[in-house]
Amino acid sequence: MQFKRVLSRKFIDELNNLYEDRNSWWHKIVDDDEVFILIRNNRLHVLANGGLLLQVEHTRGSITCKTHEEFLSLRSENNPYVVLEEDQTSPIQRVQGLSGLAKHYQKVKRRIKLFTGREKQVVQDLGLGIRQIIDLEAGLAGRKRRNATRSGARRIDMAGISDEGILVFFEVKLFDNSEIRSQATPKVVRQLQEYERLLKKFQREVLNGYNEQFKMYERLNGNFFRKRIPKINEFELHPRVRLIITDFDGIQKTFLLPKFMEGISQGLGWSVDSPDLITVGKHRVIKKSRLFKGL
Repeated sequence: MQFKRVLSRKFIDELNNLYEDRNSWWHKIVDDDEVFILIRNNRLHVLANGGLLLQVEHTRGSITCKTHEEFLSLRSENNPYVVLEEDQTSPIQRVQGLSGLAKHYQKVKRRIKLFTGREKQVVQDLGLGIRQIIDLEAGLAGRKRRNATRSGARRIDMAGISDEGILVFFEVKLFDNSEIRSQATPKVVRQLQEYERLLKKFQREVLNGYNEQFKMYERLNGNFFRKRIPKINEFELHPRVRLIITDFDGIQKTFLLPKFMEGISQGLGWSVDSPDLITVGKHRVIKKSRLFKGL
């Protein structure tokens, strides 16, 4: 399995040159406390409000950026209505180029939120709130589907490294997600078991990939990277993928959550009070100590 977390020297140099310009789109992104930047194989994914703000690549000697067309429409602050004539519509203002992105940056981020599910937003909130989270949407090679040309990727919501050097993966489910409940075995059980199988099989590639990522952090300028350089040089993989269940109220916690927890714990062979099963009503109160408890 390819689990690369590297950028070319030229790519890094160009990003660092952009960072020196305080008015550039890259400087605005990399110093924004509301974005999470993922390093892939000579590619960056910039996440905002849980959605993909930009995919940044270095191809044919230059930087190329992509985003979804839906994110580039700009609503007027004064009058959001457009005129419909018989055969045409009055022009809708759109972001023009990377300079336009920098100019309308906050509007674009707010628009992304309209198209992004709450669960993804919660995952990014957790990643931004806890410095030890070092990856989101970590892709692992899955089993090849019938008649498919390539295997489907399994994406684990988060990865983090404890201060003691333990790499832990997390799956996040909101309380209303049907995958955590079932008359038989909840779907999330099979999901976590598949993740654990892949992590065991590709443990060396995963550890090497994150070692590469931290070397990239050290070479890239900007607040995002500087804040997330780990204080340890070696780390090991926790064998279980931890499950976070959140976004529930007091009544749900009392009358429904215990049943869901029992079904999940039985399916995975965990005790109900296992530190690998994390339940918190409001995700913003989850602390580092809870994520890495019992390691």
